[in-house]
Amino acid sequence: MPTRKFFIAAAAGVPLLAASPAPTPGKTSAPRTPAPKSKSSALAREFAARMRRFDPALSDKQLDTIAAGIDENLKAGSRINPEGRVLKNWDEPATTFEVRE
Repeated sequence: MPTRKFFIAAAAGVPLLAASPAPTPGKTSAPRTPAPKSKSSALAREFAARMRRFDPALSDKQLDTIAAGIDENLKAGSRINPEGRVLKNWDEPATTFEVRE
């Protein structure tokens, strides 16, 4: 995965994917792309379209719902981190925990 934002978007779609109906055995369909009329971002729509690898029976409406959920989670992340500060692997939490006896 190229960026942390892409990973967050991927993680955001997992609960929505779990809520989608299971594919019908023996039924296969050609991969479809989501409708461009969607209000979701291009990244969210692209990631939602990749969900068809796991469930080819996903409808365009379900993909729009997944893309909307991904966008909402990205917006929540920007509310939590409005300055867009990127943490490095060596950054430590502000609070340290100790156990005293």
